[in-house]
Amino acid sequence: HETKKMVVHARVKPSSAVKPRFNVVARRTTTFTRCYHHHHQSHVSSSSSRASSKCKIRETSFRFTTKRGKDDDVSMTTKSSAMEETTTLSASSSSSSSETRRDAEAVVRGMYDAINKRDVTKALTFVDDDIVYEDFNFPEPFRGKARVKKLFEESCTGIPDDLDFIIERSTTSSSSEAGGLGESLTFGCTWHVEIAGEPFPNARGASFYEISKESGKLIYARDVVESPMKLGEASFSIIRVVAPLVKEQILAEKQKKENNKKNDNESSDEGSAKGEMTTSSSDNNNALEIAGLWAAAAAYWYVLLLSPPFSPVPGYPGWAITPESLQDVINSSVQFFFILQGMNEAGITFAGLATDFPVQPETLGVFNFAEAFVFMLFPVLLMDKTKLGKEKGGDLKTTTFWSISMFLTNATLLPYFATRAKSIGENRKENETSAYVSDDAGVINEDAKTREGREGKKGLLSKGFGVYGLLVGVYSLWYFANGYVPSGEERDLAERWTYYVQTLHEDRVSVAFTCDIVLFYLWQIYFTKKVDPTCSAIDRFLPFFGLAGWLIK
Repeated sequence: HETKKMVVHARVKPSSAVKPRFNVVARRTTTFTRCYHHHHQSHVSSSSSRASSKCKIRETSFRFTTKRGKDDDVSMTTKSSAMEETTTLSASSSSSSSETRRDAEAVVRGMYDAINKRDVTKALTFVDDDIVYEDFNFPEPFRGKARVKKLFEESCTGIPDDLDFIIERSTTSSSSEAGGLGESLTFGCTWHVEIAGEPFPNARGASFYEISKESGKLIYARDVVESPMKLGEASFSIIRVVAPLVKEQILAEKQKKENNKKNDNESSDEGSAKGEMTTSSSDNNNALEIAGLWAAAAAYWYVLLLSPPFSPVPGYPGWAITPESLQDVINSSVQFFFILQGMNEAGITFAGLATDFPVQPETLGVFNFAEAFVFMLFPVLLMDKTKLGKEKGGDLKTTTFWSISMFLTNATLLPYFATRAKSIGENRKENETSAYVSDDAGVINEDAKTREGREGKKGLLSKGFGVYGLLVGVYSLWYFANGYVPSGEERDLAERWTYYVQTLHEDRVSVAFTCDIVLFYLWQIYFTKKVDPTCSAIDRFLPFFGLAGWLIK
């Protein structure tokens, strides 16, 4: 027995005086005996009958104060138990049942609390060894506790201490679904990220969790994270364009697999079965690659070139471009690769003076830097086509697409990459592990005039494009920082950067070229490693300059 003053939080069943599910605070001073009987203290009468217990029951008056802040006096009589254990249930069995009760919400909230405290070791105590954790920020799920540990460690490393994951709304499975005894095996919630107590931009999400019946720990998780790109109604237009293409590709792949299955039906031994699984897997991956590239192409065309003014990105589309923006595009094109300036410096003026085609130095610098980037991609794309072989790469119009991309940039390259992926899928041989021909093939296309076209390896063409692209890129950066301002005003580097950032909020052409530079960098990362497995990390991941250095070597 123990005597003390307590504050008890309780749920009260609806009555004429109290609203349903009304939180109240009960205050009393009394002498009582604690009795743990699963979670049925508030229903001790029914609990005691089910447990065949003999209990002393006494009437106790309570005075309730509502959370509304009013001293509403609601006189109620409830039954509290001072249990004398003459029951067949032992205290140890009751304690054991309470300890092993499975509660998905408690597991997930415990894990969130540990992550917010950057305690990875504690967070992993809530994770089952066989967990499958899907985070849609990553292309593949994390399988097993060891990989989830790396995910947690990466999530907790180098981020501010006051950045927290906050659970908002949640739901959990009912007791009947989980097997009774107040247990729950699944938990879903919405959440957001806060930093310094304020919501972090574009950092909301929804998650679903499931715990194991055996271990009571997290066995499956899926995090769906908010996309930073808000396409709005543009997303429906993209779906309308892409969905028929995806459906056509899926049906074609399905028909191809059915035909292969019929042809191999009579001779399906274990080895061929494995080969079929490999082929089916590669076909599915190829279909997803094609669909993704066409979706990216449709998004690029719509968002940057065709979408309504200032929705979803700043500036005016191609069909409603302002005269001022159009004149800037023309003047920038005239000063392509700063050739006109070079001619003027050499005393050649028959084509006009560069000052007759005024462009802000920040705009012209970014324009020519982007053009130098796509310029250097040509040898890479040519080597890629050669390595694909005549069957997969023979029909690719690489030179044509690249030439047009010098004017339309990724508006042309993205459809080219989708066409490339389709060609690979249609001409892939059974059990083929790589789209490329063997490195020992030597001369692949004897009709080509360059080493890039004949053998798929770097030659003089690569060196020439690398040197020239590097020179233009370096001068573009210098011109951004030091170039002539048409109005004649003086701007330091900070003012030039501020001006350029401002154009990103007003001019869609500037937005497009900035996006192009980012996409060119992604092509650099992918294709340099693809055509040259020995490519160094610096050459692969250093934007622009890494590509130039790799071509020159």
